[in-house]
Amino acid sequence: MRLSKHLMRVIVPLAVTAPLAAFAADDTIWNCQNLDFEISCIDGACAATDAHTPMDIQVSHDEISWCAYSGCWTGATSATVASGRFQTYHGLALENAVDPSYIVDVAIMIDTVSHAASIMAADLFTIPAICTPEG
Repeated sequence: MRLSKHLMRVIVPLAVTAPLAAFAADDTIWNCQNLDFEISCIDGACAATDAHTPMDIQVSHDEISWCAYSGCWTGATSATVASGRFQTYHGLALENAVDPSYIVDVAIMIDTVSHAASIMAADLFTIPAICTPEG
């Protein structure tokens, strides 16, 4: 009985704190680009779009900045999640540089090993990208 109580004192704190490490964000700044194509998902179907303007995204634990088409949006990173080799960044209500009332929510998931990413801009597009770490 004594051994069981001792093990519980060691195992329970480990079980409670270990999963929290999966949510720690690192300080890496990522630059992500897609120069090739875009996929739009509307009304339950996804397809490559004919019109495509290359995009450029810079994302970190603190800020998301992305330019696509004729606009650029920036704002604070609202949440980050690190899980295994995946690092995910969420930005809510990023403001357009020209028209601050044009806000967009984005989610960016980066495979930190292959550097492939998936970028989702709510009601706009879902697009793959290749990212490079800057810091």
